[in-house]
Amino acid sequence: MDSHHSFYGGLYVGGVADARIRPALRALKQNLSLLVSILVDRAQPVAVREVMKASFQGFLIVLLAGGNDRSFTMEDHAMIEEDFRSLKRAFCTRGEGLVSEDVVEAEARAAEGVVALMAQPAEQLVEEFGIAAYECTEAISDRQRLPMPPTTRRWSRRDPNTILRVVCHRDDDVANHFLKRTFQLPKRR
Repeated sequence: MDSHHSFYGGLYVGGVADARIRPALRALKQNLSLLVSILVDRAQPVAVREVMKASFQGFLIVLLAGGNDRSFTMEDHAMIEEDFRSLKRAFCTRGEGLVSEDVVEAEARAAEGVVALMAQPAEQLVEEFGIAAYECTEAISDRQRLPMPPTTRRWSRRDPNTILRVVCHRDDDVANHFLKRTFQLPKRR
């Protein structure tokens, strides 16, 4: 079942407080129940694990590549963190433990790192981006212009592209100034 409308099409569009994860979780739980009911017992854990991986990846895409309809402030972090915990719980309790809590935690590490980045002030994000970008490009000096980091789609708390995406979706003056000065990108709003 396609959860695009409730998950990517609705989650955090227009603001975090007004578009939380509850509707997406209802659709996900219904789809998981249907999936588990039509699969043989042996296939259920594998299928649920793949849906879990896709859901975590989808959550990250909403946060890091969600488009102009989404912007985040540092204050949104608590709600985003709560929503991600709810998403993880949907898989821990689904189908009488088809996926163990250890597996859920292991698959959630990358997303948790990104959510943790969202709690940092823009100044700290800019500093971490500079460090990660210089390490990645092996730039010789501070005067050397930083290139736009490549998109790897392997989101990580230490990846310069991931950090830059958090800055790009940050709705504050420090982030806007950095993006304009460094990459000639327009103001967020």
